[in-house]
Amino acid sequence: MSAIPSNFADGVWTITDDAGHSATLALSAGDFTISGLIAAGRAVTVTESRGAVVGARLAARARPTFSGSATLSSPAAAFQMLAMGETAGFVSVLATIGDAVGVDMAFSANYGAESRSWAIQDAVINSIELKEGDPSTVTYSGEILGPVSVTGPEGTFVLIASR
Repeated sequence: MSAIPSNFADGVWTITDDAGHSATLALSAGDFTISGLIAAGRAVTVTESRGAVVGARLAARARPTFSGSATLSSPAAAFQMLAMGETAGFVSVLATIGDAVGVDMAFSANYGAESRSWAIQDAVINSIELKEGDPSTVTYSGEILGPVSVTGPEGTFVLIASR
């Protein structure tokens, strides 16, 4: 566990496709959230017999969700276009298994020697929300279909190993 707290000024979110295109969204005055990460990326099915637990097995794939937001200061379209597969020459990271638009993602929070980076593969961004306000914001959300790992001072840990 880090002794130095990360805050809103540290985060950067980058997405890439299989053609080498990338786009970065600085998350200052925004946020990034991953929900639903569980061991091995699989739900646990519990089996009971006469009121006693007799089995606990890894079962169906659990698909973590994510969301991220940022202050809309200069609405460059590169991140939105890549997220929706509209960049010229876009190649989905999910092309080998279907026609869904997918990207790989990296989230990093760099705060000195205690930096962390998350590698998230095969993500589908299924919602973009623009909100006019004080300040105006852009929010993205979707689900993770592939591997997830985190790298920090302790090394690299694989949270979900495969699709």
